[in-house]
Amino acid sequence: MSNSEKSIILTPSRKNYFWGYLIGVLLIPLFIGVAVIWFVNKKRNSIRYQITDTSITKIEEETKTELELVNILETSFSQTSFQKLLGIGTIRLKANVSEVVLDGIEQPASLLNKIDTAIAYQKERFKASEKVKPQKPTHDPGTLEKLDYLTGLWQQGLINDEDYDQERKKFS
Repeated sequence: MSNSEKSIILTPSRKNYFWGYLIGVLLIPLFIGVAVIWFVNKKRNSIRYQITDTSITKIEEETKTELELVNILETSFSQTSFQKLLGIGTIRLKANVSEVVLDGIEQPASLLNKIDTAIAYQKERFKASEKVKPQKPTHDPGTLEKLDYLTGLWQQGLINDEDYDQERKKFS
C-alpha cells in the first residue's frame, strides 16, 4: 500500500454479538459467563475489515480475502428486523470469482453508498488509464546513438563522405 493511499480498519459492531454478550451476562452467577463474554469478545476482535482507496480486505485469524474495487461487480446489504432495530447489517461485495461479506457493520446503507462511490471512481480511473497508451518511438532504440557514433567517425576522417551518406540513409 502506498503512502498516499487512505485506509480505514473496521471491526464488527458489538451489537452484532448481542445474544452472546447477553448469555454471558446471564451466566455470570455460574462463573461461566466471564468465559462466554471473553470468547465472544475474542471472536469479534479476530475479524477486521480494511478499506483502502483501491481494495477491501476481510482479515480473519488465518485467512485474508481481498477484492480490488475495480473487480467488484455487485454490491448489496441486508438486515434482519432485529439488526434494523440495532442499526447494523451485512454488506456483500461480489466479484467474478470471490466474495467478501462484511458482517455486523453499523449504518450499512451509508457505508455501502460510500463504497459504491469509490468503486465507480476506481473504474473510471482504470478506464482512463487504459485509454492513455504509450506512444511507439518513431525510430529504433539506440538509433540516435549509432548516428552520433557514425557522425563522429566521419568528422574524424575515419570514413569518407560516400560511406557516411550511405550509412546515414539506413537510419532514416
